Order: sequence, then C-alpha cells, then structure tokens
Amino acid sequence: MDSKSSDEIVALLKKSNKDYKQTIIMITHNTEIAEIADRIIKIEDGKIVKEV
Repeated sequence: MDSKSSDEIVALLKKSNKDYKQTIIMITHNTEIAEIADRIIKIEDGKIVKEV
C-alpha cells in the first residue's frame, strides 16, 4: 500500500474509533503506523515480549 492510501486508512480508523468508541486491533510490521496507536504490544514466537 502506498503512503497516501495508508494515511487515509489510518485517518478513517482513528475517526471510527473516536466517533463510535470502537476498539481497533491492527497487526502491522510498519513501525510508523504502529507509533500512531495508543497501545503497542510486541509479540515474538507467540509470546508478548514488550508492551508500550
């Protein structure tokens, strides 16, 4: 996905979260997108190794 599309999708998810009080679970390898989240859980080999 290109960066413009990525930005638009993240904006839509944030709006949905705010307007409808939804919890959104996103799985990504993209650290830039992950940094937008309120909470980040890092998993390695099926185990939680870090929670921010």
